Amino acid sequence: MKPVYSKTPLTLPEQVQHLQDKGLLIPDAAHAQLVLRRVGLYRFKGFLLPYKTSSGYVSGTSFADVERLMTLDERLRLHVLKAMQTVEVGIRQAIVQFMLERHGLRWYADPGHFHEPNEFFDHAEFLHKVTEEFERMPELFVGHYRERYDLDAPPPIWMIAETMTLGGWSKLFAALRSQEDKDGIAALLGVRASTFTSWLHALTVVRNVCAHQSRLYDRVFATMGIADNKRVRRGLLERSFDPRDTEARRLAPRLYALHRLTQALDPGCSWTDELKVVVAGYSAVEVERLGFRMGWNAQPEWGPIA
Repeated sequence: MKPVYSKTPLTLPEQVQHLQDKGLLIPDAAHAQLVLRRVGLYRFKGFLLPYKTSSGYVSGTSFADVERLMTLDERLRLHVLKAMQTVEVGIRQAIVQFMLERHGLRWYADPGHFHEPNEFFDHAEFLHKVTEEFERMPELFVGHYRERYDLDAPPPIWMIAETMTLGGWSKLFAALRSQEDKDGIAALLGVRASTFTSWLHALTVVRNVCAHQSRLYDRVFATMGIADNKRVRRGLLERSFDPRDTEARRLAPRLYALHRLTQALDPGCSWTDELKVVVAGYSAVEVERLGFRMGWNAQPEWGPIA
């Protein structure tokens, strides 16, 4: 039988002492208490993982070292969310417009466009959920629609689209029955359908991590597709990504997906250049925890998409 977790909670001064006892250099205990009051010891210790040893922390590790990583984490989260403003809306619109032109304004309500129900997507459940959420929306256009149009017919897709999350679009795209439809949508974003499916799922997870203020730095994710072009994939593995990250489980491949998608949706945008500034100034060891190797920012794969 497993034991019940029963460690005694520590006061702020005791938390600082606990870290010092483990070997962390803390020259300003009062400042350390302020930081721990704001972020919590559990979250703070997550950033100490790169410095952890069997008996404590690497000799010479300071409280300021951890604060540096926390700053990087915060800047990365904000920068990822900045990309999501473009990517989330752009992906939604690519799917909506392509399917709208081929299959009409209520294509999402037709089960014939989707695979049979499985553990990931059930069209009947999806349709019930999105129409219910649409009816609950306080937006003026919903009230206008109710007043003027027959409610027995499903609303047009551009209205339903406003209720759906990136995770919803990820599941919906993966569930599309027609490979031709998938290929056409993905082509609008400059990738193959299989890669786009993988990126959608991976970016949904990253977006949720950022939205919930969880730690992005030094996080390990599920595996994902790197790139659908063999030459680009080889270049990324040889010049940009940490060679130990053979299954693309670190953040760097996800940042590359955001680079590609922001470039496809807004050619010439500065998001990738700004990303390079965010990561600049950090050591090889710190950068490796993101899944990068030093010099990644000068590689051609991170330039404008031809």
